[in-house]
Amino acid sequence: MTTDAQKRDRLVYQVIAHGLLVLLIGLIAGIMLIFSLLDAVTLWPLPVWEVAIPGSTRGWQAAHVGGILNGVMIAGAALLIQKLQLQARAALWAGWGLIVTGWANTVFYWAGNFSENRGLSVGATPFGNGDFFGAIAFLGGGAGMVFTFVAVIILIRAAFIQAAALK
Repeated sequence: MTTDAQKRDRLVYQVIAHGLLVLLIGLIAGIMLIFSLLDAVTLWPLPVWEVAIPGSTRGWQAAHVGGILNGVMIAGAALLIQKLQLQARAALWAGWGLIVTGWANTVFYWAGNFSENRGLSVGATPFGNGDFFGAIAFLGGGAGMVFTFVAVIILIRAAFIQAAALK
């Protein structure tokens, strides 16, 4: 029979694994950043392929740094689930909220690079008209933002409860 603590520990490891996958994709975005800066795919010793990389240098910087930071945040917050001894529903909401956060932000960064309007809206923005990738970026990032707030609020509440218990 699986105990609540074992279920929580399993969830924590799943959240850490997803966080590290998000970090890995952030590292891959760094390679895309290099290709974007060079306007070519260069993998020495292979020949250089002159190609137009979709997105902007700014967008690939955001995907690179944002992916790394999101991955670290998610993995670190997973440890807080354990340290704060979150139980049952709170642990599930915080854990899966963090997982959704990581993937929603990853989709936002990457789809935003393929979008004319940077994924900041479903419609037109000062950066360009709305398109399919803009809608995917905006809707994915927006939905993920809700889960981010829920997960963080659960962790904040648990931290204050633990602090109050130590009076």
